[in-house]
Amino acid sequence: MPSFGHSEIKASFKEGEQDMKKRPLEGIKVLDFSQVLSAPFCGMMLADMGAEVIKVERPGAGDISREYGPYVNDISLYFCQYNRGKKGIAIDMRSEEGKKVVLDLVSKVDVVVENFKAGTLEKLGIGYDEMIKVNPGLIYGSISGFGTYGPLSHLPCMDIIAAARSGLVAQSGQAADAPIKPGFSMCDTWAGLQLFRGLSMALLYKQKTGKGLRVDIAMLDCAFYMCEAPVLEHSVTGEFTPRTGNHHAWYAPYGEFKALDGNVVLAITREPEWEALCLALGRSDLLVDQRFADNVLRVAHREELIEELEKTTAAMERYELEKRLRGVGVPAAAVQSLAEFDSNPQTRDLKVILQVDQPGVGEYTVTNTPILFSKTPVDPNAPAAGHPGAHTLEILGGLGYSQSEIDSLIGSGAVHQAV
Repeated sequence: MPSFGHSEIKASFKEGEQDMKKRPLEGIKVLDFSQVLSAPFCGMMLADMGAEVIKVERPGAGDISREYGPYVNDISLYFCQYNRGKKGIAIDMRSEEGKKVVLDLVSKVDVVVENFKAGTLEKLGIGYDEMIKVNPGLIYGSISGFGTYGPLSHLPCMDIIAAARSGLVAQSGQAADAPIKPGFSMCDTWAGLQLFRGLSMALLYKQKTGKGLRVDIAMLDCAFYMCEAPVLEHSVTGEFTPRTGNHHAWYAPYGEFKALDGNVVLAITREPEWEALCLALGRSDLLVDQRFADNVLRVAHREELIEELEKTTAAMERYELEKRLRGVGVPAAAVQSLAEFDSNPQTRDLKVILQVDQPGVGEYTVTNTPILFSKTPVDPNAPAAGHPGAHTLEILGGLGYSQSEIDSLIGSGAVHQAV
């Protein structure tokens, strides 16, 4: 089966196949009430796929993430990254005029996305039940911290809180050390990805039935969803797998090892790989060492195994190790920095890093979407609304508001147009 990189897809568009120029979600309209990261991440992916996404912000300060750096000319690149390709309108949703504008917008869209604390829109009188009165076929997507019901549902949530409460933090780090927060904002982005999946299924459901759906995602659920290995262990043994740091709980050697110029990872899950590893490293002695006779014993003697292997790996450069081990079928890779990843030929060929031209900023670097299609493009190369309400006039005009009505809304403070 042929593979399709960004370059091949873009080249194929030039062949004049009109149907291939349409992105997968072109024609889908989305109203995005989200803030910070989780649901904005979902909205970003919807926009990448061609949906028309309208970002609703509060007048003045806008999305909280506009306060997050880095900045260029007082514009947050953090905000721009996760809101690329979206148009922006600023609405005071506490005002009656603002609420009417919101419901007018809802009546014209296919999808609503929000990640307010559970019940926030309901308190304003513009929650899901009110929205489906003006748009019965609406697909409504929500991310909350702890779900829409239960004793914690009223609480706000951040990425690290979901990670901590789910057990994900407790499962991360070395057993002898304090638990650590895993990686970047995994719970936020994972929740955004799950909402994207849910909305995609809801759009398919509507295509088949003509009916809308509500899609609810809890960050707590998403974080726990990543703990499948210890949960599986518990179902068998009645105990949860202890923290094993940079090493796998069930396999050895499977983890990170010292090299002369950094670190390398090994992923041994089969005996032929173990044998090939020992021979490639010139450590045939380990093959007759009874402590390491099979995987169960290697896991039981993990620390001794790490010590033995690092006697050899620590004297070799990581890329030399990777090349030698891959050459004999051993899964291995040098641990790269982000700078090394950026300069890697594979990274360049896949075009996983792009430059976006943002008004008021110029070009800045973004991560490209990893989703590729054989016969339709995706295009993250679109700017964000530089300031709250950047497209208010355009959006209200598209709803059929007259200029005098727009002027009245701006004058009352119900909406705001960025200068």
